[in-house]
Amino acid sequence: MKTFNKVGASLAAIAAAGITLTGCGSGSSTSAKTDSESCGFAFIMQDPISSSTAEQTIVRGLDNAQKEHDVTIDVIDGTAIAAVADNLRSAAARGCYEAIGVPFFANGDAVTQVASEYPEQAFYIAGGVAEGANVTSFNAANEEGTYVAGAMAAAMTKSGTIGVIIGDDSPSLRRYSDGFAAGAASVDPSTKVITTAVGSFTDPAKAGSIATNQASKGADIIYSAAGSNLQVYALGAQNGYRTIASDLTDWASVRATNPALAFIAAPTEDKLNSSIIAAYVNGDVPGGETRELGLKDGIFDIPYITGVASNDFEIPQVVVDAGTTAYEYIRGGGAATK
Repeated sequence: MKTFNKVGASLAAIAAAGITLTGCGSGSSTSAKTDSESCGFAFIMQDPISSSTAEQTIVRGLDNAQKEHDVTIDVIDGTAIAAVADNLRSAAARGCYEAIGVPFFANGDAVTQVASEYPEQAFYIAGGVAEGANVTSFNAANEEGTYVAGAMAAAMTKSGTIGVIIGDDSPSLRRYSDGFAAGAASVDPSTKVITTAVGSFTDPAKAGSIATNQASKGADIIYSAAGSNLQVYALGAQNGYRTIASDLTDWASVRATNPALAFIAAPTEDKLNSSIIAAYVNGDVPGGETRELGLKDGIFDIPYITGVASNDFEIPQVVVDAGTTAYEYIRGGGAATK
């Protein structure tokens, strides 16, 4: 196992300070590092952490990883997607990171380009795909978790219509919604599933409008994975639907208001990113591949199914049974999507 520098500051402090690496590289490659030269890992955020609940969850996972593995992880706060490539170059120019990571599907092209400029530097993308012999793409098989959520929703709905809201139409988000629909069909093929993409991860008003529209078409259970889900929660009671919480961070921010909650089925970005760092520390990432982590890796949180019951809600035993059956099917090698 490699030895890394001990961390000198918490990730929360780094993020709050808005640390950004400077001195962008000229495009020259870096040389291989020895353990004594390593400065640990870097993670380049896409957006300001303060405005992204997904990135806040990622920070928790990285913080857990640095404590568990005694490593340094420099978090570079984001400003916008256009700055990701230059921040990658700034990190690579230091020539000391064991690996440099970024989140989200939209940053795949930036990683591919910068990785080609620094062929001796290891890069990874969490939740997307990039190319290069020095790049590893890590993806959560979220459709496995949403399959379970869909089965539970089909067992819970009274109207026979359920909805799912996704942030955009990217392949990774379509897998998310497709898994939900397949899980619902496994319980009751007649269940109608309405799928709508917001076209943005930062438009809570539009997400709320979509939820209201789905409810007007009969949806009484709505799974919101829009990135900005707060209005979806807020409008549930008055529009006759209950929301499946897909983000533990934004759920925590509204739980005191007691919104109409169906249950929680949330990808655990913190566990995904913690698992990635563990793989690097264990020397198990050769590069040039795509890896998927699924329910067996613990990257989805569904109380009553993957863990203990929740104080936030109670669900009928028939819904628990549907979720348990779906969970065991996936863990046994069943396909979440066709």
